[in-house]
Amino acid sequence: MQVQELQQRLDRIEDCVDDAKDALRGGNVPQELRQVVESLHQQARQGRTLQDEQQLRQAVMQVEETADRAMQLCRTAGQVDPVLQQAIQKAHQEASQLKHEVEDQAA
Repeated sequence: MQVQELQQRLDRIEDCVDDAKDALRGGNVPQELRQVVESLHQQARQGRTLQDEQQLRQAVMQVEETADRAMQLCRTAGQVDPVLQQAIQKAHQEASQLKHEVEDQAA
């Protein structure tokens, strides 16, 4: 997978996380979930500025781990706004799919 494609995919993940950040503005959301969503956003944004393929691959792995954490917090938080939950699920799905593609290519 080329650098430009990895950057574009991280940009798509960032777009999903933007939706999650918008959904954070309403309702009662646990602080830890807010922090993880913010961290996920920063990681995706920083990742898409990288030019080195190996660093991009590492960024993908980190983004996917953080997306996993956000999903876990959504599940344990109880009543989470459905819009927020969907945005996190979409970001997680995108990150997970990208991680698997990167891993498959490396194998």
